[in-house]
Amino acid sequence: MIELIVICAAFLGSVLAGLFGGGAGLIFTPTIYLFLLYLNPHASHLMQTSITTMIASLMLSGALSIIKHHRYQHIHWQTVKWSAPIIVLGTILGCWVMQMISNTWLKSIFAVSTLALALRSTLILRAKLAKKTHSSNMFRYGGGLGLGFISSLSGSASFMVPYYEAVGLGIKNAIGTTTVVVWLYSLFVLGFMMYLGKGATNLAIGSVGFLNYKYLWLFVLPTIPGALLGTKLAHYLPEHQLKWAFTGLLYVIGVSMFFI
Repeated sequence: MIELIVICAAFLGSVLAGLFGGGAGLIFTPTIYLFLLYLNPHASHLMQTSITTMIASLMLSGALSIIKHHRYQHIHWQTVKWSAPIIVLGTILGCWVMQMISNTWLKSIFAVSTLALALRSTLILRAKLAKKTHSSNMFRYGGGLGLGFISSLSGSASFMVPYYEAVGLGIKNAIGTTTVVVWLYSLFVLGFMMYLGKGATNLAIGSVGFLNYKYLWLFVLPTIPGALLGTKLAHYLPEHQLKWAFTGLLYVIGVSMFFI
């Protein structure tokens, strides 16, 4: 029964990732945590293991999403070139800070900010106003660095699509570009978390650092059809509906951050 729950969560999470460029962890991470807790009730570092294993589980489906978004011409590769390095740098800084401070307060701030962003998006959509575009280098590079920093600390990339919209991309290009950048910085987070967990003890059975490889196949398989479905939905949904759907996701992420 618990395996079926995991499969459903992996599928739904990967649909979200394919559709919005992120959001899989909202469903997938708690499910992996409960699964590992059920099988290893006395293990330590289960949340770190769940986050790391979730990231590893989405690498293959994320690559497939990138291929599909590229075929649909959703990825703005010029934007990837200038934004990915600075966001990855911010992500590495966030991982480094993560091991030194409690991020409970940051998650609360992130939750409030996400809900404010969702409310702003709602007002824009209801009034059918155009979003303001920011083209200054300070916003592009400073915002990208802060975006990577907050994404790694909070475990959510929900600001990524609005950021790319703010620098001038349409919603579909913003989603496709987010898919690439999230995949790239996930490689660094995965390696960093595996390294951090090398000295940890009492981990769940079948773990290398904070990565649990024993059940990885179970987590990976459902993400492939889910990612393909999500990417296809992102292509065929009208932009206005896609913006409303993403706004709804922002509300869900903002509320859920208070309980994670």
